[in-house]
Amino acid sequence: MTFRLAALALVLGLAIAPSPAATAPAAVVKLDAATQRRLGLATQPLAAAHRASGAAGFARVLDPVPLATLDADIAAAAATLSASQAEAERTQALNAADQTVSRKAADAARAQARADAAKLQLLRRRVGLEWGPALSALSDAARGRLVSDLAAGRAALVRIDATSGLGAPRGTARLDLGPDGAAVATLMGPTRSGDPRLQTTGALGVVRGPAAMRLGVGVVAPASLATGAPAEGVIVPRAALLRTAGKTFAYVRRDSGAFERRVIDGGLPDPEGLFAPAGFRPGEAVVIRGAAQLFAAEAAGQGAP
Repeated sequence: MTFRLAALALVLGLAIAPSPAATAPAAVVKLDAATQRRLGLATQPLAAAHRASGAAGFARVLDPVPLATLDADIAAAAATLSASQAEAERTQALNAADQTVSRKAADAARAQARADAAKLQLLRRRVGLEWGPALSALSDAARGRLVSDLAAGRAALVRIDATSGLGAPRGTARLDLGPDGAAVATLMGPTRSGDPRLQTTGALGVVRGPAAMRLGVGVVAPASLATGAPAEGVIVPRAALLRTAGKTFAYVRRDSGAFERRVIDGGLPDPEGLFAPAGFRPGEAVVIRGAAQLFAAEAAGQGAP
């Protein structure tokens, strides 16, 4: 009786609610050419596609004043060191020439120069300890230009966090500013401190251009960024998709009379359907019309005594 009802549903173009056994993967349905024409089956070849793996999180605009203060301290310490080194060289030369300056004064000048060098080194190390290795790697001149851009509103520093972590951040991140549009942050590297709520290390980025003026200190915006190499796969058309028992699948034509049902694992939403990173090959034909009838035929075949 079940088989007769299923056959009738096929002829009428209706889908039958599947039995639990009908949700098994990798099932094959065989239909002759006449039945396929009666059901109006149509297929479409799959197109190759790639999708960059990404992460969603949020960006928070950082206060640049501590960085500007540290940069000014470094500039002052560098000037002090230059002066103390010159003084040490002068007193050393005078002491060696005719002892116009005492040995004690020359030693004191050298000690002062060493102390000033140590202070400058500490300040430069603080840049890395407080702001991360990316800013630490900048020269004094490059860091000074960045601070000038921050002060003039030509740039904004942001910290980007994601619940899954960011690994080794690189490339760019897109910030959604709502009615104000979007901004692009160039990722500089990891931050030195973890987020107390997410318990993850974020990424330091800089936004340049007109968008920086809209990023006041403390502003939080949704952010999305790529986290790895693009994945290769195919786009399964929306018309080919069927969903049951929590799984999404499509039928692939194996030959002129056989259709295989394949589950789409790890599918990602796409305007045209689903991006499938595995399980399907470019050029394979998927059923875009009559898939529900194929599923009914599969259910009837598995449920028949």
